[in-house]
Order: sequence, then C-alpha cells, then structure tokens
Amino acid sequence: MRRAAFDVSSIWPALNAQESSGNYAAVGRQTKYGQALGGNQLLPGTAKDMADKLNLPWRPDLLTDTSPQGKQYQDALGQAYLQQGYDATGNLRDALRYYHGGPNRGIWGRKTNRYADQILSRVGNQ
Repeated sequence: MRRAAFDVSSIWPALNAQESSGNYAAVGRQTKYGQALGGNQLLPGTAKDMADKLNLPWRPDLLTDTSPQGKQYQDALGQAYLQQGYDATGNLRDALRYYHGGPNRGIWGRKTNRYADQILSRVGNQ
C-alpha cells in the first residue's frame, strides 16, 4: 500500500547539501556499487529506475549537467528515490538511510546512520 507523500521540499536542500554541497556536476568516487553522479549523487542504475518510474526519458547526459534542465532532471529523480524510501520505510530517518544505503537494511551501518543524522541535524529534526 502506498503511503501519502511527505513534503520532500522540507528536507531536499539539506540532502542536496549533504550529497554534493549543491554541485550538480559532482562525480563521486568509484565504489563497489558504482559511481554516484550529480547534485543528488544517484548511482546510474538507481537514476534510470527513477526515470522509468516517473515515465521520463532516460537522459544520462543530464546526470551531471548544471543547466536548469539538468538540475530539474536530477532533482526529480532524487526526490522520487527519497519518496520511494519513505514509502518503503514509513519515516524520514529510515527514508534517508534508504537513500544513502539502498533498500537492503542489512547493509546499513554506522556511515548510513551518521548520514541520516547529519541531514536531520541540518534541518533541526534530531
């Protein structure tokens, strides 16, 4: 059952600042999961899944594009992923951990917990 949408705009600036300091051209370091891209640091596979979910064309060229179109595309995909995390977990802290660590709670560790706590701290919701 789909949960009601929460107000992504209330947390989005803090998440974007945490992910890339607002740098929409950011390219993360290579990890065993892939290389995160853009202001919201989505892995390409996750970004593609969100584009499909939103019925948007898959535009990997926009994942590090700093034009208004690139920023809008990146934000739409990232916000959809955060909403998916909220739908799956039912609360903001776990939605942030989902965003950072993925849907497998078994791999959420100290770094993922710290990530969520830092964003909540940025918006004053510890």
